[in-house]
Amino acid sequence: MTRARLQRIAQTIATKCPGISARQASRALARIYDEALRPLGLQSSQLSVLVAVVMHGEQGASIGQLADALVMERTTVTRNLRPLERAGLLHIARSGRDARARVVLLTSAGERILNRAYPLWESATRRITDSVGRQQIAHLHSRLGSLVTKAQAARLGRRGKSLSARNKR
Repeated sequence: MTRARLQRIAQTIATKCPGISARQASRALARIYDEALRPLGLQSSQLSVLVAVVMHGEQGASIGQLADALVMERTTVTRNLRPLERAGLLHIARSGRDARARVVLLTSAGERILNRAYPLWESATRRITDSVGRQQIAHLHSRLGSLVTKAQAARLGRRGKSLSARNKR
């Protein structure tokens, strides 16, 4: 393969890959939120974990539920929980319903940090919205939500096909 062909391939991927564009946008937004949350010693990725835990209510969330909510692998969620647990923001306990399962709960320190993070998050979100436009943000939010749903369905469909193929062996 010639260097020129390789450069054309790279150019095509760089300009047409939704995955690359989504990661670039994600990193750009994460920088803004990370900067806003820095006074609390919190990163935007950690904020999303805290939010996901709270969204599951006072009974807490299993690792699997968090993985689904955050669109992450379970092992990645577990890795991301450790610093939050060490910081005292989360508590991981055995489930009352199934001793084999673990449940993630927000601590009172986690509640306080989430309350302190909210105005910082609000300010960063306002800056982004003012820069991009309220309608554009609403459209982006809707389209990304739809994309995540469809990508997850495609991934599950593919996983189902590979499992059924494996079962035929």
